Formats: sequence, C-alpha cells, structure tokens
Amino acid sequence: MLIESDFLDQRVNEQRDEFDGIPSDILVGDLFSDVTVSYDAIYDAIDPIIDEMVTPTGWSKDSVIKDVAEKFGVFPTMISDTDTRVVYGDSAKSIAERVLKKYQERIISETAKIFDLKQEIAKAEPHTAEFRNKINELSWRYTSSLKTFDMANLSQLVVRRAAIVEILSLACSKKLDVQKDDNGAKRMDERIIHSIFFPMRKDSRETGDHDIWLLSEEYQYYDYIASDKPLSQIEWSDNSKLFGSDIDQEFENILHRRSEQNGAKRPDIAIFDKEGSAIIIEFKAPGVSLDDHTGDLSEYAHLLLAKSNGRLKKFYGYLIGDTINRMRMPGWTRFPQGKGFFRSTPLQDPETDRHIGELYAETLFFDDIVDRARKRISVYKDRLQVNLSQN
Repeated sequence: MLIESDFLDQRVNEQRDEFDGIPSDILVGDLFSDVTVSYDAIYDAIDPIIDEMVTPTGWSKDSVIKDVAEKFGVFPTMISDTDTRVVYGDSAKSIAERVLKKYQERIISETAKIFDLKQEIAKAEPHTAEFRNKINELSWRYTSSLKTFDMANLSQLVVRRAAIVEILSLACSKKLDVQKDDNGAKRMDERIIHSIFFPMRKDSRETGDHDIWLLSEEYQYYDYIASDKPLSQIEWSDNSKLFGSDIDQEFENILHRRSEQNGAKRPDIAIFDKEGSAIIIEFKAPGVSLDDHTGDLSEYAHLLLAKSNGRLKKFYGYLIGDTINRMRMPGWTRFPQGKGFFRSTPLQDPETDRHIGELYAETLFFDDIVDRARKRISVYKDRLQVNLSQN
C-alpha cells in the first residue's frame, strides 16, 4: 500500500525510512505539547481501509460482538463508548480485553483527576472565588466519571443476574448437568434451588453474596437473613437475642409431628427486619404438592411471633414448588397471571382468639419466580443487549 501525505513528507528523515516528530500517542492533559498527529491516529485512519480489503465475505462483525457480550458481559454500547474497533481475526477474548483495558485506564485517569482536585480544594481559601470554581469543577468531573464507572458496574450486575435467572430456570427444570446423572443417589433438586437464592447454612453476617432479589428486591435490604441456621443464634445489633433459646427445639417438635423425616429442619430461609416484619421462605422439591404444606406457614409464623417477645408482628410467607392441587386451596385467591395463589389472614392467639399479628402468604411456582425475575431486569437486558437464554 502507498500512503501519501504532505504532513508525512515534511517529517521524513534523510534515509526516508522513518518520520521525525511523530509520537506513538498524544498524552492526554499535556497542555504544552504542540503535537497534533500521532502514529496511533494515523493507524486509526488507515486500518479500517486495510481491514476492509482483507476481510472475507462470510465474516460477520455482529456475530463476534454478540459472542463478546455473551461470554464476557461486554456489550455493544461499551465497545462503541470506548471506540474499540472489531475486525476480522479478533477473538471475543481480545476484544473484551481491549474494551476493559480502556475502561480501566479511563477510570484510573479520572480517579486521579478527582483526587488532585480534592487536594486543591483542601488548599483553597473559602472566601475566594477560586474555592467555588474548584467545587464546581469537581462536581462536573465526578459527574462525567459516573458514566464510566456505572457502565462497567451496571453491565456486570445485569449479566450476573441474567445468568442467575437462567441457572434457576435450568435447575427448576432439572436440566443442570449436576441434576442429570444422580447414579441412584438421593436427588438434591430442592437443595440446589435453595442455594441459588441464598447459600445454605449461612446468614447475612457471613455473606453478602446472595440472590434473594429473585423473590423481591427489597428483601436484600432487610436487617438479617438466615438460611437453614438455628434461629436461636440470631442477634440484633445490640447483641440481644431475637428469639428464646428453645425456639429450635419447638420447630423440631412441630416438624416431628408432621413427618419423622423432617427432623430438626427449620424454615429454609428466614428474613427479619427491625420494624417488626419477617419473611418465611419454604422450598419444596419438584413433585411435592404445595397444598399439603400451606398450614406450615401459619404454624411457623405463630411460633416466631410467640418466641420473639413481641418484636415480630407482620409475616410474609412463601411456599415455592411446582405442584399444587387447586381443589385444596379454598380461601386462597389465584394470581391473575401465573399459577400461584395468595391469602392474607390474621394471626390469633390459639387460646384466647386475640388478634396478635398478620400473615400474608403466597404459593408460587418456580416458573413464576423465573418470569418475575426476568421481567425485573428486562429493561436493562434489552438496553445492554444481553441474551443468555439456552433456547
């Protein structure tokens, strides 16, 4: 290829094999530089022409970009925002690396500028105009940086949530690889589904990495979440116990009466708030009929209320599975969409019938949970063009 330019002619050296005064790149923020063109800028101009000449007719740029989004969570908007070129021969990995490197460099540069401005603000004199100018400059610099920070953070969050929803969908359909070959062992479907929502035998003090948002976004911000842990261990921030020490034995007695197989089982997930509300979540393995367990929620709520020394009064209960006998759901209202039911009932003292609390309960199908979660993130998925579906 022959490339001609007056600019290059003026800078060619005596041997005509190199150019003088053309840097590899132009440093951003160098106020004293009179350089207007760099090698990188020249390459940016001629590379697309070369790429067009060597690209085969069957190659699809859109297919590569889609591959980058699905494998690495780097979306077309991010590729465009960083002016990253996608050409024949690029792999999804190499494109993702270039995009993320540009974001990393941009974030480091913008963070450094913000830090420098903070230092200048600390040295400024509040009674001068310069102080206000620095404040204004900092606010604009920080605001412009949010786009960079949020683009990377939001995209990672959306891809992660999209992946969790698809994993839950596969688990509910028994299509995960770990569910396909059980070799005669006891199936772990309920345990697998439980762990997707919240790691088993953990609480929110031990881990903040969970996906309880699948049921409701607001539950992520409750004061305490326990997953299959002794309720007698739960403490408020003042180190006072929420329940009496015998609560776990009481639960064991209830469940022994219902089935010898339940042993020392507790609610699968229990979520508590200092305002006096509690969420009880029970997962039932595929094939177990939910209508056989609707009374469990009421009994759990009564026991939690009695053992909380009056701290808990409002309860939300969820039975989640894939089977129900609709003929055994009198008093329950079916959701307009989906297969589940809901009901709100008062909690009464079994001896005096005195009103002591409220229980709002739902029976939900796994499919309903998946549909709700997909709808919750659909706006962001569509904007970022995320598609992790196995279909």
